[in-house]
Amino acid sequence: MMITIILAVCFIPLWFLSFFTLRNTVKPKKNIIIGVTLPHNAHNENETLVICASFRKWLNIVMIPLLLLMIPPFFMGSMGASMTWLMTWTLLLIIGSMAVFAVHREKLMAVKRANNWYSAASGRTLVDVKAAALPPHKIKDIWFLPPVIVGLIPFVYSLFNPAERDLAYMYGMFAFLTLTFWLFYHLIFFLRLEIVNTNMTLTLALTRVRRYNWGKFWLIASWVNGAFSLLMWAFVENVMAILVIAISYTLILIAVALQTEFAVRIAQQKLTAADSGDQYLDEDDYWLLGLFYHNPNDNHLMVNNRIGMNMSINLAKLAGKLIMAFSALCIAAMPFIGIWLWTEELTPTRLVLSETTLTARHTRDRYVIQLDTIESLELIEALPSMTRTAGTGLTNLSKGNFRVSGYGASRLNIRPLDPPFLVIHSADNIYIINDADSNVTREIYTLLRG
Repeated sequence: MMITIILAVCFIPLWFLSFFTLRNTVKPKKNIIIGVTLPHNAHNENETLVICASFRKWLNIVMIPLLLLMIPPFFMGSMGASMTWLMTWTLLLIIGSMAVFAVHREKLMAVKRANNWYSAASGRTLVDVKAAALPPHKIKDIWFLPPVIVGLIPFVYSLFNPAERDLAYMYGMFAFLTLTFWLFYHLIFFLRLEIVNTNMTLTLALTRVRRYNWGKFWLIASWVNGAFSLLMWAFVENVMAILVIAISYTLILIAVALQTEFAVRIAQQKLTAADSGDQYLDEDDYWLLGLFYHNPNDNHLMVNNRIGMNMSINLAKLAGKLIMAFSALCIAAMPFIGIWLWTEELTPTRLVLSETTLTARHTRDRYVIQLDTIESLELIEALPSMTRTAGTGLTNLSKGNFRVSGYGASRLNIRPLDPPFLVIHSADNIYIINDADSNVTREIYTLLRG
């Protein structure tokens, strides 16, 4: 039950992230409202305001029921069932929010066409050569170095300590992620400036705002990830502490992402509020449904989102199409991942004893233990605390490599809610296994004890 509650807590921020960022699109930024570029005098036209009101109404109609659908996972005892629900919910969240945005964006585009609300620079690319030539203000790389070093400490230690070598893969991922955050920061300097019109001062101000907040997010993320790696290393034997650390890590990153995203949006709104010229950037035709960038004349694979601090890919590029296809496939597959986990959880573990081997099965033969390699054997009724290092850890299924208190690195194939459990010390490994039928586990223990 505790794990399913933690899962639900981690997913809930997705709703707030989607709801408030979408609701914020009705406020004009860089002359853009709900993904449509409009002249300054059209922002408060009745047709515009009616569509904005309809957008807010339908956003509530679609999103509020989705928030209520987050209640059931808090009461699910099965992690597989909870994950299936949450993955399906996430898919509905993505589809529902995008549909509301796309429909109202097209309505506003129709009004724009009917009223000929186009920029004098529509269809042209505005380039500020002077602004582009100015040197960028960057965060010094030295500020990213401490979290990278901190993140490497557990990884390096585990490589040279046989007792923790089984954790090297996990610590390595944390260290790599911290380094990746550092590299992500530099991406933004390869993209175009924040050009709205021919006002170079405005271009520089908007560009600084985006780059500053983009850099701030990745710098904080690097430090948080470095601290997370160190804390996971320090509390690796404490399951509850790890859960608390993981939840805190997730919530901190989401909070920082929200804060930086809205800091950029508020600045864009304020800086462009008084812009009333007719020479402004209008790229609506390149943004399909206001969501997907497709511009064969742009050589960039990655481009800035028009509002906020994020990036999008250029679907006119082959690499962009492949990335989008892969992303769409992953999103569509989310409910099936939950169903697969649920099926895994429901499938019983089995023990099969022959004259020479003991086989632990779950959907297939997981471990085949030669009887002549068994050095000691014990039967336990309760599991000690343990941490998964590589494998599956569900409410009633644990299989793969785990760090188990009192035993160290162990290989598991058990249903934790169906004791007892066999602990086998072989010549090379420690195995903790059981059969879903407790009588079978006890019988095999008796036979092996001879």
